[in-house]
Amino acid sequence: MTTGIGLLMAWLCLLAAIVMDGASLSSFMKLSPAILVFGGTFGATMAGFPMKEIKELPKKLAIAFSLKKHDYEGIIKKLVQFALVSRRDGVLALEDEIEKLNDDFMKKGLQMAVDGVDLERVRDTLETDLQSLAHWYKGGEEFFKALGGFSPTLGIIGTVLGLIMMLSELENSENMGEAIASAFIATMYGVSLANLVYLPLGNKIKSACAEDMLEKRIVLEGLAGLVAGITPRLIEQTLVSYLYPEKVSSAEEGKAGAAKKG
Repeated sequence: MTTGIGLLMAWLCLLAAIVMDGASLSSFMKLSPAILVFGGTFGATMAGFPMKEIKELPKKLAIAFSLKKHDYEGIIKKLVQFALVSRRDGVLALEDEIEKLNDDFMKKGLQMAVDGVDLERVRDTLETDLQSLAHWYKGGEEFFKALGGFSPTLGIIGTVLGLIMMLSELENSENMGEAIASAFIATMYGVSLANLVYLPLGNKIKSACAEDMLEKRIVLEGLAGLVAGITPRLIEQTLVSYLYPEKVSSAEEGKAGAAKKG
């Protein structure tokens, strides 16, 4: 939701600045600079990425506008419950829970735990999945950052082209001011799109990656603790520390201070 609201606010402020200065919006609508900046930017960016990344771009763009919620506390409670059942009835008692899970990552890890896979193999497999997921997100983030890098450059190229064309017709001095203004529209397009569209979307994908990776990390450590036979209470304390590191640090400092006084 913040993606749409933020982009809308940014563009409304830009349009308001134009109107407040007494300029006409139509004077900023030029087809040739738009074609150069839009098409040139995407063309230059596409040249540096594989076709697979281009095909997955719509999915990654949708992430920036999605409303996915991460129930970290709920996931921790579920993992602690799994640990309790495993400790009380054995890990095979969790077999019926596998089909109830909607999270493929958690389902995969729990299935390995039920199958008796050793801790090292479980951790290595899930770590590999985490790396693959991070790489998938990174591709989308890098694509939009590349767009943000090429866009101002293509805008400058458009401005240089406009100035060259203007200088080639110096005899028409009465249109000099309008020609100069038109030449700089390409730069405005390039800089505006980079800072008000491409780079914010890249940052949003990066943020979504961090949230998703945190969720998967909690699942990984919870299942690893279950396979290792760690007590449910200790598993819960470990997983909560991923959410509230500053509170955990404060608590440990308090305990250390109390121990010194004692």
